[in-house]
Amino acid sequence: MAEIDWVRRIYKDGWHNAFTDFQLFQGRYYVCFRNGLSHVSPEGKAVVIASDDLVDWYRAGVPINTTGDDRDPHLVATEDRLYIYAGSVSWIGRGGDPDGGVRITQTHCAVTEDGETWSNPVPVYREGYWLWGVGRIDDRFYGLAYGNEPGDREGRPSELHLVQSTDGLDWELVSVVTKNGSEATFRIAADGAMRVAIRGGDENRFIMAVAKPPFTDWRLQDLGEVIPAPLLVEVGRREYVIGRQHVRDPGGPGDPGDPGDADDPGKIVDRRTSIWRVEEDGVVHVLDLPSGGDTSYVGVVRQEDGALLLSYYSQHEVETGEKHFLYPANIYLAKVRL
Repeated sequence: MAEIDWVRRIYKDGWHNAFTDFQLFQGRYYVCFRNGLSHVSPEGKAVVIASDDLVDWYRAGVPINTTGDDRDPHLVATEDRLYIYAGSVSWIGRGGDPDGGVRITQTHCAVTEDGETWSNPVPVYREGYWLWGVGRIDDRFYGLAYGNEPGDREGRPSELHLVQSTDGLDWELVSVVTKNGSEATFRIAADGAMRVAIRGGDENRFIMAVAKPPFTDWRLQDLGEVIPAPLLVEVGRREYVIGRQHVRDPGGPGDPGDPGDADDPGKIVDRRTSIWRVEEDGVVHVLDLPSGGDTSYVGVVRQEDGALLLSYYSQHEVETGEKHFLYPANIYLAKVRL
């Protein structure tokens, strides 16, 4: 039975801290996240904190702080290097106003060998694509990059690319997973197939994509309502997805007694960081972490006893208003057994 051993807040500074990832590197724990004034704001930067004991945390650097809004950082650890990737977003026109300008996206990467001294961030992969869900299999890096070519982004859904690299810096296209994708992560199954969990580009559905090596022929399956920032893990030969749950008005969009329907399931009244078990035809809710408001974007480190350490962000201990995304958010760590 799924249970939570403990949850603790590991970072709070009165700002909006969000979009975490988590790695164990050379015996030390590292959590990265975006630090900004609100969910979307031009001064966002990628911060890394570190700990030897999961209790006391210190700032290990601000490795990506460009002139854009640096968002959704991801960590990848090798034997001798720790890599961080973040999507840097800027707007051209109308004074850089995100509601009026043209959005420009470029992923950047910085590297450290000691966990504290970081290289200058450099652009990776193509302009217009956001390198998400990065991981390493044996001696090769893989990532899911979503976006469009610079001249094709207006009014078009985002393509989702599987990309690969031998050094973490020079990336090349392997295949197009879908022409309507967004945030995505992957894992390699026991049979060698790559399984990719996708936040649908139309913001309505959660999609699972599967392909066997060389990962060019993808089979897509609709598994239900969208799960933002889906993270795939396997525990005890079962597959789970961790992400944001949209808590909806049980009365539906109309009459208080109307349960709603699949096309209009009701108004979102809150959000949770949640865990679901993946089944053949959908997902089954398993557990909610203490969370609310603007929340989710989980990183995971496995423990020797089989438990999972999960980093995430939330506003459940913050007083917010109707526009919750404008208020502070904190970073949390949970130990969970599935």
